[in-house]
Amino acid sequence: MNNHVKNQHYVPQFLLKNFSSRGNKFIWAYDKNEKYSVQNQIKERPIKKVASEEYFYDQFKNSKIGSYEYALQQAENESAPIIEKIIKTKNIIDLSEEERRTLSFFIILQNLRTKGQLLQTETSMETLSKQLKDKANIEIPNIDYKKIWFSMLEKSTSFYEILMNKVWMLSESNNSFLISDNPVTLQNTTDTSEIRGTLGLESFGIEIYLPLSPSLTLCLFCEKLFKNSGYNKKYIPNLTCEPENVENINSLQIAYSERFIFSHKNEFELVKKQLKNALQHRV
Repeated sequence: MNNHVKNQHYVPQFLLKNFSSRGNKFIWAYDKNEKYSVQNQIKERPIKKVASEEYFYDQFKNSKIGSYEYALQQAENESAPIIEKIIKTKNIIDLSEEERRTLSFFIILQNLRTKGQLLQTETSMETLSKQLKDKANIEIPNIDYKKIWFSMLEKSTSFYEILMNKVWMLSESNNSFLISDNPVTLQNTTDTSEIRGTLGLESFGIEIYLPLSPSLTLCLFCEKLFKNSGYNKKYIPNLTCEPENVENINSLQIAYSERFIFSHKNEFELVKKQLKNALQHRV
């Protein structure tokens, strides 16, 4: 269909434009897949061409019918003015319940909608299929990974209330935050168990981060942790990050990225250092 969107973004352009290097049209990008050319590894790229893929959300390629692109666009259109207001006012305390609900839904969708999550779904299903084959001689033929991933997107409405219950905070920096092609990141510095997963949305101690601009990151913290101390509010005051806090938030963006890390300026020393360390640990 002629009016069908071909280039479909898995990180909304409005969010990337907050990190624009110039004119809301370009952004600095570090390409983890580029191993041989320093010139191509770090480039200023058009925002309209990054974190996107042709017909990425189409159930039937090049068909508007059944495409998830338009439901995602609607969620973006509803969230963009709220995020713009947060950036302008540096304030989340005055968010209405409806605005908080809209943002919660947006974060859930953003966590699920990326190429990194699609590839993770594929890897998980391949691992499960292999285990069933090896241990029970059960073979699962013709797994449609993308269909499974689409079903996860459809179930996203079941999870946003989990985020509404979190304790929200804005972290501020001196224009130092990065963003990646997988921008919703999770961390748990309270429960560091190595024998069970601790990064579920309802895990005790879970921390959720989404950069909104080079100077602001939205942080969602485990409400149970605060209630144990008698704190029952939904917000805590803004935190001006120390260098180690900025590095931690940026390190999560690097670790969670599938291919690209983005910035409003050509400064990727932390990216180079972290990726070099990761490569050395694998050797």
